[in-house]
Amino acid sequence: MPAKAGKKPKRLERAYLITGSDEVKVETAVARLRQRIIDDSGTDMNIDIFDASVEPALTVIQAASTLPFGEGVRLVLVKDVGAWNKADKDVIVSFLADPPEYSCLALTGRGIRRNEGLFKAVEEAGQVLAYDAPRPSDFPAWVQEQGGRRHLRLSAEAASRLVTLSGSDQRAVIGELDKLESFLGAGEVGVEDIDRLCWVSPEVRIWDLTDALGAGDRKAVFLHLEQLLADRTAPAAVFFSIARHMRNLAEVVEARERGEDSVTAAGALGLKPYPARKVAAQSGNFSSAGTRRAMMILSGLDADIKGRSEQRADLLIETALSRVIEVLQRDR
Repeated sequence: MPAKAGKKPKRLERAYLITGSDEVKVETAVARLRQRIIDDSGTDMNIDIFDASVEPALTVIQAASTLPFGEGVRLVLVKDVGAWNKADKDVIVSFLADPPEYSCLALTGRGIRRNEGLFKAVEEAGQVLAYDAPRPSDFPAWVQEQGGRRHLRLSAEAASRLVTLSGSDQRAVIGELDKLESFLGAGEVGVEDIDRLCWVSPEVRIWDLTDALGAGDRKAVFLHLEQLLADRTAPAAVFFSIARHMRNLAEVVEARERGEDSVTAAGALGLKPYPARKVAAQSGNFSSAGTRRAMMILSGLDADIKGRSEQRADLLIETALSRVIEVLQRDR
C-alpha cells in the first residue's frame, strides 16, 4: 500500500554505503530502506538483493539499470560489498558517476576504506551511513538502552551479567532481551532473572567457577561445577575447559607480576577482547605461586582422568578442585 499522506518523506539518495561494526544498526538501516521502497511503490517487486561474494558487479549494474515496476524506485541491495575485487569496485564507481534517477544502489558490509574510490563515489552520488558498535566499556549501558526499548529496566549488575553471557555479540544480546521481554513482559530485571532465563554456556560457567576459585568461595565453586555437569557436558570436557582457562590465567598472572599489562598479555594468548579483559581482571585475585601449584594438581588430574585412576571422572574433578582451592588460598 502506498505511503500515507502527510509529511513528505526525505528523498531517497541514488546510492548508500551502509557499514560499520554495529550490526544491529546496520541491519535496522537496511530494513528501513527496504520498507521505504515497499511503502512508496506498494510492492517488493522493486527490490533486488545480491551477495558480492557470489555475484560480479556487472550483474548488479544490470539490475540497477532496469526500470522499476510502476512509478517507484528500484532498490538494488548488495551484501558483503568488501568481497569485491578492485575491478568490480571500479565498475560500480563508473556507474555511480551518472546513476539513473529510477534506481537506488545500497551497498552493505565492511571492508571499504575511506580512501578508496568506491567510498568516495558513494559520498558524491549519495550517502555513507557508518555505525560503530559501542566500546566495550559502554556495552553494558547499550544493553540497558536496548532493554529500555522493550520496557525492561536492567540493573547495572544485570546488564553486566548479560554481557558476560553473550560477550560482544549484539545479535545474541538482542535475542536474550527479546526472550526476557517474552517471559517478564516489562519491569525490573535483576541478575537472578538473567541467570534463570538466559542461556548460560559451559564456557561462561567456567568463568563463574574461576571467579569463585579466586574468591575462595568453596560453595560457589562446587555449585558451578554441579551446573556444568548437569548440562550433560562430559566430565572430561569440563576438566579440559577448566585446565585451559587456568593455564591462560597462570600466564597472565605471571605477566602481571613481571610488570606487564594484563590485558595485553591476555590478548597475546589469542583471546578476543572481552575474554582478554575478563582474564586480566581475574588475574588480580591470584599469585603465580598459587596458579603454578594449581596447574600441578590439574596435571595430575589429567593423568587420572586418562586412565591412571579407576575413580569416576566427576569425583576426581571435585577432589582436585578442593585441593586447588586450598593452594590458591594459601599462596595468595
